[in-house]
Amino acid sequence: MKTVSIYTCHHKPSAFLDSSVIKPIHVGKANSLNVICCDGDDTGDNISYKNPFYCELTAHYWVWKNAIPTDYVGFMHYRRHFNFSDDQHKPEDNWGMVNCDEINQEYQEEFGLNEKQILKLLENVDLIVPCKWSVKSAGSKNNYHHYKVSDHLHIKDYQSAIDVLLRKHPEYYSAVKTFNAAVDGYYTNMYVMNKPLFDEYSTWLFGILEELEEEIAFENYSAQEKRVIGHISERLFNIFIIFKLASQNLRIKEVQRTFIKNETFNGKLGPHFTERNVPIVICSDDNYAMSLGALVNSIVKNASTNHNYDIVVLDNGLSQRNKERVKNLVANTTNMNVRYFDINAFKEIKDAYIRPPFTAATYSRLFIPKLFRDFSKVLFIDTDTVVESDLAELIETPLGNNLVAAVQDIVMEGFVKFGNVAQSDAGVQTAEEYLKTRLEMANTDNYFQGGIIVFNIAQMNEENIFEKLMTALKGQSYWFLDQDIMNKVFYNRVHFLPLDWNVYHGNGHTDVFYPNLKFSTYMRFLNARQNPKMIHFAGENKPWNTDKVDFYDNFIKNIQGTPWEREVYGRLMGAHTSVPSTEVSLQPILFRTKIKNRLMPHVNRFAPRGSKRRTVIAKCYYKFRRVVLG
Repeated sequence: MKTVSIYTCHHKPSAFLDSSVIKPIHVGKANSLNVICCDGDDTGDNISYKNPFYCELTAHYWVWKNAIPTDYVGFMHYRRHFNFSDDQHKPEDNWGMVNCDEINQEYQEEFGLNEKQILKLLENVDLIVPCKWSVKSAGSKNNYHHYKVSDHLHIKDYQSAIDVLLRKHPEYYSAVKTFNAAVDGYYTNMYVMNKPLFDEYSTWLFGILEELEEEIAFENYSAQEKRVIGHISERLFNIFIIFKLASQNLRIKEVQRTFIKNETFNGKLGPHFTERNVPIVICSDDNYAMSLGALVNSIVKNASTNHNYDIVVLDNGLSQRNKERVKNLVANTTNMNVRYFDINAFKEIKDAYIRPPFTAATYSRLFIPKLFRDFSKVLFIDTDTVVESDLAELIETPLGNNLVAAVQDIVMEGFVKFGNVAQSDAGVQTAEEYLKTRLEMANTDNYFQGGIIVFNIAQMNEENIFEKLMTALKGQSYWFLDQDIMNKVFYNRVHFLPLDWNVYHGNGHTDVFYPNLKFSTYMRFLNARQNPKMIHFAGENKPWNTDKVDFYDNFIKNIQGTPWEREVYGRLMGAHTSVPSTEVSLQPILFRTKIKNRLMPHVNRFAPRGSKRRTVIAKCYYKFRRVVLG
């Protein structure tokens, strides 16, 4: 039986096909610290760094030099595939594509994207190519004219390629002339070839491109214009095929191409270490890069040599510079690794309800059961934290059939006691009413805080918990967004951790809010602060903006020695010189907030926190704000 390997080229998280003979490959991996859940083109003999100019050819080169040989070799794209089915008469658009909604099981079956059907189509065939596309559809006269008038292309570059080709292989003159004058061709660098033909083509193509690099130069080219080598290779492919057809009996078959309109993601991450793996998930953007650095530094300082620490940062806009900085924090350790994944790969996030100060990335925790489905447990920790203990301790916590382990949210306990008003699409409700009706939590004390969570992935897989999370997310708004969703779905399935695993720094209100909680809760709060295992800088007063907060020193000792140290000191010096008060505000105070601040002392005397009178006033206020202020 013949063997075949067809590689799909991916540059970002996207949907993979199921067949084992269709292999995804991360093109340009050398230029990215992000992972997209498939192997990259940056190992062995490679030109991965040339991807911005060579496009999918970096995958072609890697396969040619490194891949395990098979009888046939081919390439497709993450959104463009061959129609390997027996039906080659599907309706096409102006670009010669069969448009499809998304990659799913039905799509793969319809277009024969499986080993059996692919090998069937390859019987007595040397080469599969896409059906020829006419450049007249784009208003061009012929292939040469099409390159000349196309946006982001310069005809002098193509002419240089032709000059190099004819200098090296003058026998190709007729093939060049035929292709340039023709009105159609095989575009998009998609094909399946027998291995000898693939090796011959690769030697020929990269030999030309190597010399072409000596002949061309970018003249203030844009990113699109710099993709020149990829565009030229499409034309060279056609010239090679025309020559081979004229010189030997090449058995060729044309098939349709498909185009996926809606981008989705179905990949998954695997453990970085094969044993004693401690998976730690953090979500961050550039605004929290210095906090991320302090957190990772604290993890390193408290790690044991008996475990391997697999740190995955869910990337919501981290610069390459900050990614490299964080990776360098673990560069001298053998039992630590940092990798990045773009959380925006999940399309469900884009339509989710958002309100300030939250961002769409707030929902990243909901996708942990899907992305990490090959793990047994995963630990999530908020970026605005530092640890004072070994996180491996939490991964080893027995969970039974509980879905998560987390710490009780004592702030929410206060909101319930004081009658705070919740913000959601359920109308104006007190915190207690909201938890009991909207989140269906009969016991409001069982609300947990999402700053540190151990996910029982194995149990979640058994119960398809991810789908339940998505059902709760779609088309609904919540007070504390994903934290509320998790409390709703995980209710009564939570193993509660000691309070010292999520110690609030107090946000400058340590002696105002917490003493008014239930006395036993206040005592647990004070006890946890004696020897915290994790410190959570929740709230607007962060230790990188002001030193007038509790546990400031715990943050500073972990930022020292990192690339962000000077930046933090600079911010703090600026805060001291520009803001005389003990609290630093980076945002202008709204007019309605100024009015509220003036009125609150009178309200507190007339309607103390927790009183029925306070609850009535709060409800009236929020109803007014919804109608008048929005």
